[in-house]
Amino acid sequence: MNSKRFFISFLCIFLIILLSSPALAQFRKIHKFKRVQVPFNLKYEGSVFEKGQYDFEIIAHRSIREFQLKVLKRGKTLCIIPGEILRDKPPGARGEEMEGVSDDPTLKMKRIPAKKIVNIIFETGKLTQIYPCFQVQFQMEYE
Repeated sequence: MNSKRFFISFLCIFLIILLSSPALAQFRKIHKFKRVQVPFNLKYEGSVFEKGQYDFEIIAHRSIREFQLKVLKRGKTLCIIPGEILRDKPPGARGEEMEGVSDDPTLKMKRIPAKKIVNIIFETGKLTQIYPCFQVQFQMEYE
């Protein structure tokens, strides 16, 4: 009797993983920032992340332009934050100069003390093959 329960449980878990894998395959890793020092406690959906070092991984959906930020610590995903696209075309395409766009991907954090929000701004850079010159913003609360 226990072997039947074990087999049915194993089969259910296998089917769930099999059915969810195509959805995960649609996301593509854009860049990973390792050992990012966060100088304050971050909060997202009831979870509090103590100040310290975290890995930030930016992923994007292949067909729709949807960016997400994965916050990792020691290889474990702590949360996934949806992003908002601020810039999707090179500044030179609009007649502006491209001096403000870096060559390599960058990550910046800007605090807004009045709202207790931190904006994590990711820029893909000029030389990136996938999504060049994109600028994406992720928002989290902080303490």
